[in-house]
Amino acid sequence: MTARERQGWILVASLFVTLFLVFGSGYNTTSLFFPQLLKHFGWSHTRTASLTSALALSAGLSGPLIGILLDRLEARLVMIVGIIMTAAAFLVASRAESFPVMMGAYLLLGIGIAAATLLPAALIVANWFGARRGLAMGLTFAGTSLGGAVMTQLGNFAILDLGGWRSAYVTLAAPMVLVALPLVLFEVRSRPPEATKADFQASGDALPGLELGQAFRARSFWMVSAAQFLFACSAAGAGLHLIHHLINLGYSQTAAARAMGLVFACASIGKLGMGLFSDRVSARVALTVNFIGAALGIALVFGASNRAMLAVFVLVFGLTLGAPLVLIPLLQAESMGLKRFGSIGGIAGVFNTLGAAAGPFGAGLIFDLSGGYYAAFDTFIVMNILGAIATLACLNLATEEARLARRMSTSQEVLAGSHAS
Repeated sequence: MTARERQGWILVASLFVTLFLVFGSGYNTTSLFFPQLLKHFGWSHTRTASLTSALALSAGLSGPLIGILLDRLEARLVMIVGIIMTAAAFLVASRAESFPVMMGAYLLLGIGIAAATLLPAALIVANWFGARRGLAMGLTFAGTSLGGAVMTQLGNFAILDLGGWRSAYVTLAAPMVLVALPLVLFEVRSRPPEATKADFQASGDALPGLELGQAFRARSFWMVSAAQFLFACSAAGAGLHLIHHLINLGYSQTAAARAMGLVFACASIGKLGMGLFSDRVSARVALTVNFIGAALGIALVFGASNRAMLAVFVLVFGLTLGAPLVLIPLLQAESMGLKRFGSIGGIAGVFNTLGAAAGPFGAGLIFDLSGGYYAAFDTFIVMNILGAIATLACLNLATEEARLARRMSTSQEVLAGSHAS
């Protein structure tokens, strides 16, 4: 292994730990706090779920700006600010006494998570790795799920044994500052050492891929955006309400939290497995398979009152829950290249945000109207089937560039003909 390769894998390990602590605590524990906030404040399911929707909206709406910053600044700087914001948001939430204050904390939380985790991590891995990009992306993004598995249990312990949900927010914020922040400061770099500060922008311009304006005219951009929305709506909606749904089925808080932790543990395996699978068959094929598997997994929730069926649901749902976080950036790289990866990813991520906001809010509204979640689960099954169709409609970069060139040539011929007439 060369020194460059060794540094690349050290970088992957550093990003893994960062996502483990920041995303694992900052986003993947929202389902743990959901029933606690319901009980403490007496808010409706719709109102309480709107906190997670607000988190998703703030994350997505800040995504384009974060993407632009990542194309121009060292990712390390953007991530450091994001970690500080995420930890601060948890501390504000721990002291909240009203809905507006809690809403402000969750809005700040979304911006912090967006700046510190998925988009910068995807950009860094895409820049550092070529042939083994799927494996590297899978290992990196496994941190979000393993973090969710561990931090959900840590948060549950803090709720039950360390003073309640307020203590849990503080407990989860501490490792972000004490571990993730110095790790990013000393280990994370946007590009390999040969891309010096002097040629930082030039190295990005030399990469293969579509310009931002071209991406908007490419079919793959809209199909990737659709896949983002459908995945996020289904995953965020089912994920947020799962613990509460299991409690309603008669499981204890601890049993429900343990099931959620196992879902995240399986998700980490799914991310790694699908990353490796994509290296063999392409991200397009792997993501299509994952969407179909996710539809089957959610269907199993209808039998979750039976412990054996719950175990099968946890396995299948978990294996497919987080893999799109790995596969969608890979699909973007396959279809639109790396030249404007940050900017395109940030804008396409808005659709992820809209889905992540709509899923929790919609499922909460369905519960308030019907007294249960089953209609929401039906909707999420259909969304995953549509996600598979959108993924199949994506094209590779060479095909997209050829289509854009033909369209440009046709437009010029039509314009020339109109001038001649």
